[in-house]
Amino acid sequence: MATSIPAEPRWAPDSSPAEQVLWRWAVDQLDEHVLVLPQVAMTLGQGGRTEEAEADLVLVDPEHGVTVVEVKGGTLSYDARRAVWRRREAGAAEVRDPVQQAKRARSTVQRALTAAGITTSTVPLRWAVATPDCRLEAPGEPVLHDAQLWDALAADQLANRYRRTCGPLVQGEQALGADTADRIAELLRGRSREGRPTLSAAVDDHEAQVRIHTESHRNVLHRFATHRHVLVRGAAGTGKTVLALEAAARFAAMGERVLLGCWNVVLARWLRGALHRELAAIDSPAADEVTADPRGRVVVSHLVDLARHGAAAEPADALGEDRHTWYHETLPSGLTPAVTDGEFDVVVLDEAQDVSELWVLAVSQLVARDGRWFAFADGQQDLFDADASLPDFLEVEHELRENFRNSRAIASFAAGFGDVELDCVTGDGPQVRFVPVDNAEVVDHTHAVARRLQRDERIDDGDLAVLWLFHNPHRGATDRLADAALAGGRVETNSASFKGMERPVVVLGLDVDPHKQDRFGEVSRAIYAAATRARSLLTVVGDPDAAATLGFDALATWLRDGEVSR
Repeated sequence: MATSIPAEPRWAPDSSPAEQVLWRWAVDQLDEHVLVLPQVAMTLGQGGRTEEAEADLVLVDPEHGVTVVEVKGGTLSYDARRAVWRRREAGAAEVRDPVQQAKRARSTVQRALTAAGITTSTVPLRWAVATPDCRLEAPGEPVLHDAQLWDALAADQLANRYRRTCGPLVQGEQALGADTADRIAELLRGRSREGRPTLSAAVDDHEAQVRIHTESHRNVLHRFATHRHVLVRGAAGTGKTVLALEAAARFAAMGERVLLGCWNVVLARWLRGALHRELAAIDSPAADEVTADPRGRVVVSHLVDLARHGAAAEPADALGEDRHTWYHETLPSGLTPAVTDGEFDVVVLDEAQDVSELWVLAVSQLVARDGRWFAFADGQQDLFDADASLPDFLEVEHELRENFRNSRAIASFAAGFGDVELDCVTGDGPQVRFVPVDNAEVVDHTHAVARRLQRDERIDDGDLAVLWLFHNPHRGATDRLADAALAGGRVETNSASFKGMERPVVVLGLDVDPHKQDRFGEVSRAIYAAATRARSLLTVVGDPDAAATLGFDALATWLRDGEVSR
């Protein structure tokens, strides 16, 4: 039995049953080394013009050569006086000359092989006409010799007809051999190729899973909302911000006075818009009451902005230690119920690990005597050494144990720098990528990697965050960063400024100082916080030698591999 390529042809709608019959004869009767190629389409360019042709059947034989067969269905006859071919079933109407078609197809195959660099002067090239639906005697030379006609008698003797058509090798011709036969079959059929999904498609797939599971995660709120003072702990990606938002929306819709606060300017702006949309989606009148005004009924704000309403302005020349003192000691004293025009029924504090002891004390004063207070925290993301004793203020703790944000690939990477939940309900996602670069070029090269990623993988600005551990091109201009983030622009900032936020794709630049080897813990927390901002795809840019100097041996190995996914 011969080998058909493909094994089971998908016949074109206009292919005749006769073609299928002859193909089956060839597969069943010819030797196993013969390659049977039905319906071979060819395109050739010549003189600026494109020529397309098709051969009904091509036989590629390693022990001989190439035979091109033109197949004609029905009962054919040849009118020698008029030199035309006719088909009885069509009322003896003329049909296209099968001999000329066979010769033309053979010539096209020859030119296709030549164009591919195959020396056709040594390749045996034969042709034949097949009429499997009828008995037909060959008209003879110079029209059609009997060795080149395969009529209905070939039903059980095609191998003999084929050998007669091939005949002996003439001067200069050589048997193809298996390698050349395979190359010719590949040329006429094309190479086998397996498509690779674009990264953007993989990101889209993972993002769909994130949305599905985030919706179901809201049911967790029912399990702890029966308590009045609750500390909710969870690693990055466990859905703390989603739950904080849902808690604020639930009680605001019930008519309670609500404060939703955090330490991050960008996150506060995002939460304000998200809470408005959440309430509007359920047609709650409270949607129109979402505000940054501390005297409002549904207040969403950065804690520093709230406190500024009751504290002295920051000194214009405040730097270093003086500035730290103003933020962490002076400002908290300004956050009182007098500023907010009274206490809140419900206070929700997101990214609570960022808030120092004095700030926690100030927030606690804003909670009504019988009010509720929900704080959401991940101690591993305490980038400011706040170290507040939250359990002293919140008597019930609830722990989140499923990762609803990060792909398993991203969580696995981040687990090298913190305790990340690896129970990732949203699946594997694309593998993490690593790009090695000299330490002095990390900042600039991170930009370049992000641009290349957007160009090659068609990642939109709104799906991308370009982060560094410490470098922040918007330092002192947080409103500009917030505007870009909320408007769907490309985010470029440092790990701390983007805490609490997330994007489908993150390019992370490891801008470390290898001379400060005592900063292992600080760098670990920054990598953990930045990497877990990525939901679906993470690319890490850094110097493997700098990473090794700081003690990150595994990271150094991944970076040295370069563009190799973990």
